[in-house]
Amino acid sequence: MNTRNPAAAYRNTAVETRVHDADPHKLIELMFEGAIQRLRTAEACAASGDVPRKAKAASEAGAIVDSLSGCLDLQQGGDIAARLEALYDYASRRIVMANAANDPQGFAEVASLLDDVFAAWKQIRPA
Repeated sequence: MNTRNPAAAYRNTAVETRVHDADPHKLIELMFEGAIQRLRTAEACAASGDVPRKAKAASEAGAIVDSLSGCLDLQQGGDIAARLEALYDYASRRIVMANAANDPQGFAEVASLLDDVFAAWKQIRPA
């Protein structure tokens, strides 16, 4: 356990437990939550001028979006999977552009797009 920052250690343990106990549908939910949270952090940091923290949050958000794209089954998913792949590709590029330009609105745009997909994802929870 990290004795220097027990709150961070607790958060890490809580996240690890949620991931370990999650079914595949829930894992995607956790990925959406993580990406959106990091995009909101990047947005706030871009607005306040905290460049190192913005860059870290943007990088992590981009990695999660790339992972979401990698989870798509383009053969089974048909047109929906293809459209999601295009959306995730746009989101990844937009995150890079927002990071380079220190553009809070760019991060907000991607967070909003992911919020919409996340809302739809939550509606299709398997029985």
